[in-house]
Amino acid sequence: MREAERVGEALPAEILDIVIFTTGIIPAPRREETTEGIERDMVVSYLSRLVVLRAIAPRLGQDRREAQMKPCVFIMGFPGSGQVGTLDDLNAEKYYGAIHVYMNTVAGNEMLVLDVAIRYPNATSFGLNPGLIKTNIRKTFLGVDTLKSRFTEWIIGLLNPSAETYAERLRPLLVSPDLELHSGALFDRKGSVILPSPKLTDRSYVKGFIAASEKLVSRAKVCVSL
Repeated sequence: MREAERVGEALPAEILDIVIFTTGIIPAPRREETTEGIERDMVVSYLSRLVVLRAIAPRLGQDRREAQMKPCVFIMGFPGSGQVGTLDDLNAEKYYGAIHVYMNTVAGNEMLVLDVAIRYPNATSFGLNPGLIKTNIRKTFLGVDTLKSRFTEWIIGLLNPSAETYAERLRPLLVSPDLELHSGALFDRKGSVILPSPKLTDRSYVKGFIAASEKLVSRAKVCVSL
């Protein structure tokens, strides 16, 4: 968390047009913590994004010259999948299950899109759901270079687009001037709009989840700016 805070403060947000968050892991079969006492997947896949955004969002695009549109924030995850998270156990101290914890980060990232869209009028934010893509993100769950891991990634690569193909498909969307009218929108792997998870349209629930996330971040002695 403190490293995320440092990175956020160091980034030249004032001159950025686009910020894309792709950092993430799949949780290990057994609970792991960072040195700050926070569950590892929550830190890497969600809370670090929250901390960086709090540091850069107020400054985004301030020094750009002749900008044609607001700076855009893209948050990659699995938005629109119906996940709402476990509000009273974000640190997985009451119960730990790898998929259970991962779905907390899925919900958190979707809510982060909606929160940024409302909290920072100087920027726009969007959620990206690429579906399954062949990467090494599953190695913490399946094991590094295990037969199970290699076979899983082979099957995923056989049935789904590569990371390069996905990036090519999304490139026109990332720079479209039409985006400015639709801050908070979510997009699938082909760049088509998808519906948000039903409960996450409840602004009070989103505010409660973000507040719980900020409380967890504060354990690392990181102060997120409200």
